[in-house]
Parts: sequence; C-alpha cells; structure tokens
Amino acid sequence: MKLLKRAAFMALLLVGIPSASLLAQEKPSANAAPKEVCVTFDDLPLNGPDIDLKRLRAMTVKLLSIIKAHNVPAVAFVNERKLYRMGEMDERVAILKLWLDAGLELGNHTYSHPSLQTTPLAAFEEDVMRGETITRILLEQKGMKLRYFRHPFLRTGPTLEARTAFEKFLTERGYTVAPVTFDDADYMFNTVYVKARERNDAALIKRTGEAYLEHLRTMVDFFEKLSLEAVGSPIRHVLLLHANELNADYFDGVARIFSERGYAFVTLARALEDKAYRLPDNYAGPWGMSWLHRWAYSRGMKQTLKAEPDPPEFIQKLYNEATASR
Repeated sequence: MKLLKRAAFMALLLVGIPSASLLAQEKPSANAAPKEVCVTFDDLPLNGPDIDLKRLRAMTVKLLSIIKAHNVPAVAFVNERKLYRMGEMDERVAILKLWLDAGLELGNHTYSHPSLQTTPLAAFEEDVMRGETITRILLEQKGMKLRYFRHPFLRTGPTLEARTAFEKFLTERGYTVAPVTFDDADYMFNTVYVKARERNDAALIKRTGEAYLEHLRTMVDFFEKLSLEAVGSPIRHVLLLHANELNADYFDGVARIFSERGYAFVTLARALEDKAYRLPDNYAGPWGMSWLHRWAYSRGMKQTLKAEPDPPEFIQKLYNEATASR
C-alpha cells in the first residue's frame, strides 16, 4: 500500500499545478544553526499490536523517561477509543495522564482513527468531538487547553471543498492542525519488532531496531533535501512518530540522530511560527503525505522530486504478513 501511495502521488506531481508566485511571497529565510524539530507521537496510548496492561505501562514509563532525558517538548495525539477497555479504563487513563505529568502536551487524533477520505464529514466531525472528552478534562486539570489536532493517516479530505469545511469546523472548536514534515514509517518497523519480541527472536529484534535507525537517517536526508527543493530553504520540521514499544526501546537513538545533526528540539508552537507552514497547500485526495510533498504539489513541481525511500524489503514483507488478516 505504501508503494502504491507513492506511485500514485508521483503521477499527480507529473501533472503539476501552475505558479510559484505565492511561494516566492511566503518564502522563509534560511535559519542559522541550530536546526529545529518538533517531535510528535500518534495513537496514544498505544500504536501497533496489542500488549497487556503491565507491558503498556512499562513501555510508557520507559519512553517518557527518554523523552525527558533529551529535554524533548513533545506533543502526543490520543485515540480515546483505546482507553475504553472492560476493567482497564481507569488504569489506561492513568497511563495517558503520565504524559502530562512528564510535562508534555496531548492533542486530539480522533476517537477511533477513521479516514476523512472515506468517512462522511458529519460522522468524522462527531468522531473528533467524541475523541476530546477525556483528553480535554486531563488537560484542564493541568491548567492547559486542548489545541492541536492531527489527521488520521494524514488524510486531510477527499476534495478541497470537504477539506475547507472540516478546517472551518476545527477552527471553530479552537484547534490548530498539526502538520508533518518528517515521517519514517516507524509503525511498520514496530509491528515487526513486537512480533519478534513475542517469538523471542533476538536476531530479528536487533536487526529490526538497527534497520529502523538507519531508515530514519535516510528519511532525514531525504526530507532535508526536499525542504530545499519545495520551500527553498531549511525549515523548522515536525517529526511524526508513534507511541509504541519500538520507540520506547529506540527513541534514545532517534534523539541522538537529530542532536548529532545539529537539531534543537522545540515546541510545536515554535515550529509553526515558520513561514513555511503558511505556504499554499492545494492538495486533496486519498494520499496521506508530508506537508513538504503538499507544498511541492501546490508549487507545480514535476520531476524535481525523487520517490520517497521505502523501508527495507524484509520489513515490508514481514509487516504485510503480520497485517494480512486485518
């Protein structure tokens, strides 16, 4: 599905949309070092294959300890449906609260993670409202407001009309959309990683973790280059990760990769001050993709972009096998 997504998107790029004049008007100036990135986590309290409550809490505590050690002001996006488990709801809410206790911020990722591409707008908006109930209460207990929304699958609407209508709904409810510029398919690696752990396959566990960090390096190279091509300068990036066991075990490596490349970790509010996030975005359709791709599409870029690198073949194969029954 990932390869198909990219092939279709590249076909759209070949069609092109005219005029870069608006881009030139909003072109951000180049920033001096350090570079900046905001780290975000999706699918709280857990992304990927299910694990028991004790393991979920241990995963969360470990991930949060590493986030704190690297002074990362992350925003984490919640699917509240995952809190409603018979006999486990209080503990799951307590696990969610750990993110706020660690000084981080929670956002809304809808209640049940539907796709705006295939869900009627009214039903999707209802899912958004249902997904803010507990999150809003927890934030208010900390003197905070619920202010960020992240689209499931990064799908922003099947048509520009639907997208505009939904964005109006979000604005009226006080939300700011959380865009993404760095994406590394960590959810695929995590599925393979968790299955390997369940089989006590030490070799595959190690291979998957190492491949994950190597793929992240590749993706950072790709998106840094793409930002120069699509925007014309470096930007303050937003990294999409997921709350899962892979990142609990390897986020230290992720954070070190960015630190070694000269990045400072910043808040989402700081990242969104970059003028790049006010560039034209004329894309609507089925493909969930980086905002860098959207800006390139809106600029009418044709053959200036290379296809986004895919995860290693062994990850794609094992991920597809693990999810074939869904």
